[in-house]
Amino acid sequence: IISFIIILILTFLFAEYLSRKNAPQKIFDIIDKVHLIDHNGQSFKSATLKNKPSLLFFGFTNCPEICPTTLADLSEITKKVTSSVEAINIIFVTLDPRRDTKEHLKDYIQYFDGNIIGVTGDKVEIKKFAENWGVFYETVKISNNNYTLNHTATVFMIDELGNFRGTISWGENETSKIKKIKNLKKLINNIS
Repeated sequence: IISFIIILILTFLFAEYLSRKNAPQKIFDIIDKVHLIDHNGQSFKSATLKNKPSLLFFGFTNCPEICPTTLADLSEITKKVTSSVEAINIIFVTLDPRRDTKEHLKDYIQYFDGNIIGVTGDKVEIKKFAENWGVFYETVKISNNNYTLNHTATVFMIDELGNFRGTISWGENETSKIKKIKNLKKLINNIS
């Protein structure tokens, strides 16, 4: 049991290291170079972020646990930390554009509170955007007609200027998540 726990901790630390190492300094360096759309069919560009801090997460709507749990947690925590759910963008980029059309994303995100921006597009453009963040994903066939995805479950924290400011890992406790988002918010207030 102790060996398993040590391996789990080392895996977590290594994933955190890779996420930080591979994340770009500014989201604006990439966002305007890829051709993605939001859940309303509008181009997903720097202006979409409205000079607000963002929590960036990659996933897919057919995800059974990680994606809906992460979006629900982020929505709840941003409500606790900020005076308005509109104060922080939650960006949900699909890794499954074949099923996650803009219409499907729009229906999906309505089940969560918060300022969630669903993002989709061509699979080549999504791959380009995901690779800039060091996001790993692969298709896993379940049956002849169905599949799921294995993917990085890291949330990337971005300040209002587009700078990468750290990560939130899957399974991280709520106190830690709240502290990180509060620190992101404090940083923004100090910049303003």
